[in-house]
Amino acid sequence: MRSEQPPSSIRSIGSESCGVAIALRDAVLLFLTLSVWLAVASVLMVGVTAMALGVPFETLGWGLYLPALVVYVVYVGDRRAVSDDDWLNHPLRSRLVTRYDAPLRATESVAVVAYEGLLLASLPLHRFDGLVALAVAHLPFVVAVVYLQLKAVPVLDSLAVAVTWSSLIVATVVAVGGAGLSVPVGVAFIAWTLVVFAGVESRNVGDAEGDEQADHGTLASRLGAARTRLFVVGAKASGAGLFWVVGGGGIVVLLGCYFAYLSAFRHLTAAAKTAAGPSLLPAPSARETYR
Repeated sequence: MRSEQPPSSIRSIGSESCGVAIALRDAVLLFLTLSVWLAVASVLMVGVTAMALGVPFETLGWGLYLPALVVYVVYVGDRRAVSDDDWLNHPLRSRLVTRYDAPLRATESVAVVAYEGLLLASLPLHRFDGLVALAVAHLPFVVAVVYLQLKAVPVLDSLAVAVTWSSLIVATVVAVGGAGLSVPVGVAFIAWTLVVFAGVESRNVGDAEGDEQADHGTLASRLGAARTRLFVVGAKASGAGLFWVVGGGGIVVLLGCYFAYLSAFRHLTAAAKTAAGPSLLPAPSARETYR
């Protein structure tokens, strides 16, 4: 009589294939929900800044990728420290980072070592601007440590993020690319501050309800979605206008490509969350279970 049970070897292969598929799915979800794609965006930011200030890419060398490493470290570290409003606003991401905390911590450590090594190899530490850039290069770690305290003051956390990333991008181009301090450098810094601040607050629009429940005041939770979106458009347009003054219309086109990249991955992230389905979301008691 034929057994209805498949051979153990077939069951093993099937289980292994299923495990690989789940791992790949979770890897894609982590890439999207942890905003790892912002590491690529930081390379685009360095490129736009360099072109606006007339710095050749070959002058930057490996410095072009410096911000990408620290973006990965900061965002993975921040996402791994799951807060109360994270469970409200990003339950899928919170479940994933809790499940894969160990490998994420390992990759974060590798990125830190690579970042510090690349800093020493790329920055002209014998010059003053190189020493300043070295200090600015560690500013993201300082902000990450005090970020929860910054959240207690409305809008301050978004402003701190904007100033930190714009400082890092501009300082990298100035020190590694040898751009030197000038008025265009200051204009580029202000432009990126406006653009990044607008980007952070545009993401806060979708989190406004959860932020209010967690008593985390943001521009979006104070002004409302409609007014915040108007502010975001105005701030990004102002940043684009400043880049036009510094680098001309071609730089604005490149900045538009940067905006399109961000928009595409935000849509992909939203679609991935929807496609993941309720089976991956934590149960109501999961916050206590996985903390």
